[in-house]
Amino acid sequence: MPKLKSYPNEYFQFNYKEKKILFANIKDQKTYIKNRVDRILSKEPETIEWINTFEKDSTFFDIGANVGIYSLYSAVMRNNNVFAFEPHAASYKNLLDSINLNNLQNCSAYCIAISDKVSLSSMHVKNMHEGVASNIVGEKGDYYHGCTQLPLNFLIERKMVPQPDYIKIDVDGFEDKVIEGAINVFQNTKQILVEIDNKHINYVAMIEALGFKLKSKHKRNENEYNYIFTQ
Repeated sequence: MPKLKSYPNEYFQFNYKEKKILFANIKDQKTYIKNRVDRILSKEPETIEWINTFEKDSTFFDIGANVGIYSLYSAVMRNNNVFAFEPHAASYKNLLDSINLNNLQNCSAYCIAISDKVSLSSMHVKNMHEGVASNIVGEKGDYYHGCTQLPLNFLIERKMVPQPDYIKIDVDGFEDKVIEGAINVFQNTKQILVEIDNKHINYVAMIEALGFKLKSKHKRNENEYNYIFTQ
């Protein structure tokens, strides 16, 4: 985890391929956001390369969106229809600020935890700084944080959101719950990118059992990999 630092900027600007994305910042408040923006292309190059293959106007679900690095990239750079889901309130607020800064009409964000059930629950939260990672739904932490859990099947069956073409899942060990609550949705999804740690390698078999084939595997660190699956 990078160190928290404060900056006087109202936003951080990312320029790429003659386009720009503005990422909101709270002036003089310690944040992880600058570090995330500086590493957009290098932190997970496979994720950027994957998003760059999306057809224009595709629908992309970013589950565990954090401050929306990949949500905003997809919306601005690929003109995709993006639905971002992030239960951590501070990160979600920052994501909303960035959507408004960029005046995006094709990026929606919701402060909910995608899960396998409809429930009011809590999260393990390290702190309330935007951009913090390793928030675990269903566990209590140092800082109390309530959250709402909803399955993707529930949302799509009720036509609250459209069927996604592509889904990214980065939910800190909660992937099995997302998968179990999205089985029907996955049947009509083209590709899925999932971050999986070595303790939960069985999640790969769960996804393959739904008819997906492993397209590629990318090392994040000693314990985590990004897996890309295709129909």
